[in-house]
Amino acid sequence: MSIGGGPIFQVEARAVIEGLQLAWNKEFWKLELECDNTLLVEIILTGGAADSRLMELQLIHHVHIQSWEVRVRHIPLVQNTVANLLAKIEDPELLRFHLLEELPPFVWELLMADSNPSILS
Repeated sequence: MSIGGGPIFQVEARAVIEGLQLAWNKEFWKLELECDNTLLVEIILTGGAADSRLMELQLIHHVHIQSWEVRVRHIPLVQNTVANLLAKIEDPELLRFHLLEELPPFVWELLMADSNPSILS
């Protein structure tokens, strides 16, 4: 499934579906899902995805109710810097979901700067 293309809400919902499916296929039976889209998190938590006409939300509901433990929570946009940086990279290969075995150097730099604000001073 390609994540890119379409309204941002649907793109984020597709990313959630792919992440859930990947975790299920890797047999992770306990999962914490963080998302910076408040509306998407609220819909998932209230069960509104089950009755949605949006296919992506129905798929999220179907995967979410499997026999596993998934904790869904909202994460503020400012705490999601790495994901936002990766989302802005214009590379056709990144329009698909990737499981990174090692972090790219620019991600390490961002994490280090974020964990040590004095580096920026």
